[in-house]
Amino acid sequence: MSMHRSRRLHARLGGRAKRLAAAGSAASCLVLALGPGGGVSYASSVRSAAKSTFVIGSVLNDLTNPFQATMGKAEQAEASKLGVTIHVVSGNVNGSISISQQVAEVQQFISRKVNMILVTPSDPSAIVPVIKKANAAGIPVMAVNTEVGKGAKVVTFVGDNDYQYGVDEGKLVAQALHGKGNVALLLGVLGDSPEVLRTEGIKATLKHYPGIHIVTSLVDNWVNSTNIADVQDLLTKYHGTSLNAVVAEGPEMYAGAEYARSHGNTSIKFIAGDYSTEVRTAIQKGDVYGTVDQSPQTEGLLAVKFAVDWLSGKKSLVKSPADYIPLPLVTQANVAKYPATWSS
Repeated sequence: MSMHRSRRLHARLGGRAKRLAAAGSAASCLVLALGPGGGVSYASSVRSAAKSTFVIGSVLNDLTNPFQATMGKAEQAEASKLGVTIHVVSGNVNGSISISQQVAEVQQFISRKVNMILVTPSDPSAIVPVIKKANAAGIPVMAVNTEVGKGAKVVTFVGDNDYQYGVDEGKLVAQALHGKGNVALLLGVLGDSPEVLRTEGIKATLKHYPGIHIVTSLVDNWVNSTNIADVQDLLTKYHGTSLNAVVAEGPEMYAGAEYARSHGNTSIKFIAGDYSTEVRTAIQKGDVYGTVDQSPQTEGLLAVKFAVDWLSGKKSLVKSPADYIPLPLVTQANVAKYPATWSS
């Protein structure tokens, strides 16, 4: 996210992020309701006086995840700006991400004959059969943040290059350690395309540094509390200089880094992914060495913009999957140049 982008991301320090607040104006209304299949839905309806609007269904895998909540909010804002109707639903059921819930939600959007479906699947392969049903029904589908597996047709993919994301995280590790040291990886949701591709990118990059060794891999599922628990385990298992860096595939690394610093460990270098206000503060304080800046606002905005362009017959304006969003690297050296725009 992507991998996000998912690409590719769950509740951060202090528990689950608050759900998007209801907001309204004369032009638009953000409503909390039950979505297709019983999931949480954030439905924004904006009606044009001149013509009937397009209806877009958006299936995110977890709206309790701050990154995806921000992305969903950006979709709402762009829909309001462009005068279309969008229904954003979550695949989170009782605190767990459910691919079956996402499949059911896509099926519901097919039944409702929406004009376009945006999808951020937690399992790129498992979502393919229902995307094929949308294809057969003549409903275009766009992958956002996380790619859809082979066999289904999508208009395009809107997100980052998650392999490059991992490559960049690997570069930050090598830079922080000056090419020598022991590293622990904290992985996101296993099997999610951002997790898979970022892991591949990190490992491929570190192979170029024979002095750097990956000594263990844990899973934090892009959750703050799990990230902290993983860091606790690492501090218990590795002492002195036996562990030199920890790299996580999401912004929750700031939480584990803060825990380590508060418990007297100042030697381990921590590398995060994504760039929330908390990560920015951690970089400024020196708790986190650096991060890869992936913008959820950019992904949400572009997804709706491209959807409307496609539906309006302006297909040439829709970028190809190769036109990924930028991924600047942020460290203390340049953090002042990059304001953070969302909170984890």
